[in-house]
Amino acid sequence: MIKFFGKLLFTLVVLFTIINCKGPEATVANSNDDIVVSYDSLIVKTPYLPVQLEYAKLLNTKPDSLQNIKMYTFVDKWMNTPYLLGGETKEGIDCSSFTQLLFIEVYDKYIERTAQKQFDSEHIVKFRGKEFLEEGDFLFFNSPNEQQLITHVGIYLKNNKFINATSYRGPSGASGVKICDITNPFWEKRFVAGGKRTDLE
Repeated sequence: MIKFFGKLLFTLVVLFTIINCKGPEATVANSNDDIVVSYDSLIVKTPYLPVQLEYAKLLNTKPDSLQNIKMYTFVDKWMNTPYLLGGETKEGIDCSSFTQLLFIEVYDKYIERTAQKQFDSEHIVKFRGKEFLEEGDFLFFNSPNEQQLITHVGIYLKNNKFINATSYRGPSGASGVKICDITNPFWEKRFVAGGKRTDLE
């Protein structure tokens, strides 16, 4: 019994370490059906990739619910990139350039360059109900004083969270590419519609 609880405690410590460690020191290799993750001298087997563990924690979900590894790898690569209106690089990027690059790289699909043109795209089906949002859907927003125009766009992840390149600093105090919550009053009052691509299958 003592041996069993000792093993259980070790497993929990290892998982906690993996979830809370992220950086260039992590290396990954396939070993049969498991992933061997090495953080410095710590080597463990887990069925999940580091990006699944990291974003499961950020999105308050289970790692196995994050199956679009390509999208989360893209998100991770761009996370914390500074916001720059008109920007298209790691030096600075805006909302619609970010969503455009995501769809080209992750889905191999072209989407127009501006938030308004993405909203108007013939490939996007719009809907108002947030309960219909699914991973990879567009989120369209406007400014309170420009209610006829789409001024911002992001991509839905899970649990009311979405990724976007934004000048809004919010509670974190940081702008740029980051995860935001659609239930935040700032975003709720600006939300116009969700959007689904019709040509992803």
